[in-house]
Amino acid sequence: MNMMPNWRLTGAAVALSAALAGSAAAETTWDLYAFTGVTHPITVRYQMFADEVAQATNGELKIIVRPAGELPFKATEVVKATSSGQVQLAAAYQGFISGAVPVASITSLPFLVQNADQLEQIAPKLIAAADAEFGKQGVRTLFWHTWPVQNIFGRGEPIRSLADFKGRKIRSTDGKQAEMLKQLGASSISLTTAEVPVAVERGVADGYITAAFNVVGAKWQEFTDWAWLCEVHIGGPSYLLMNIDAYNALPDDVRAKLDEVAKSFGPKFRALNLADEKTALESLEKEHGVTMVKPSDAEIAELIDRMTPYWETWATQNGDAAVKLLAEVRSELGK
Repeated sequence: MNMMPNWRLTGAAVALSAALAGSAAAETTWDLYAFTGVTHPITVRYQMFADEVAQATNGELKIIVRPAGELPFKATEVVKATSSGQVQLAAAYQGFISGAVPVASITSLPFLVQNADQLEQIAPKLIAAADAEFGKQGVRTLFWHTWPVQNIFGRGEPIRSLADFKGRKIRSTDGKQAEMLKQLGASSISLTTAEVPVAVERGVADGYITAAFNVVGAKWQEFTDWAWLCEVHIGGPSYLLMNIDAYNALPDDVRAKLDEVAKSFGPKFRALNLADEKTALESLEKEHGVTMVKPSDAEIAELIDRMTPYWETWATQNGDAAVKLLAEVRSELGK
């Protein structure tokens, strides 16, 4: 029986040990904050992204998705959390970060950007403007996706006309939605996704602004009786923010693979979300008995007339970058 000399065995063992040590040293682990629950489709899709990155980089970059409740900060604090390195990646819904980076949330101006096609149309200008502001805090957009169109859902007696808003307490995701509710005689309540169920159950909120896709995904159909389908605005972008220093510290080949996966995953993420919306609306109506109310064209026209002056007021209040971006968006969309 032929046997390798002892010195060769020792040398091979040392080489294998060194290779394993090098491989372990090369592995980088990132945390990705998600404000949705572990079973929510959004969280599941971030996990799909993490899996694709791990495969593309041969395990050299491992992304751990952290669902709602795992980390000690809120969806409104993700810019700071990513900037400080608490996480390397974070889901940043434009409405939740409107206080931290106002220009990034221009699409939540009611009735300005009303559907996914319009968002795609203005996305190059919007992402460039947002990243100019994000960059000041050491973060940038890795990719973006969008939730479907935002509508108004609630519990109890349905809203059937503009007059029915008076006295209602509606959860909004930022101040621009709050302004619309104020003009309708309703009061606005600021709640993150995780806080909504308890607020509605206790009567703190009568309703909330979101997409049907989220109602089903977050299992809110249990306390939802009606929907007022006015198409307030498109539900995005939701930026996947990335710490720039962490990105620059990656090996060149790993960084290139991350960019490659991100470039293809953004459109895939958007398509999956949008495809779910029609199914979710049908499920809410047919399976869960949610009353669907569609406002008249006259009511929508009145809402647009009320909100258009506010677009300019908002931009002026938020500086030259917001004024410039609003002008570009209105020009691009013919509004």
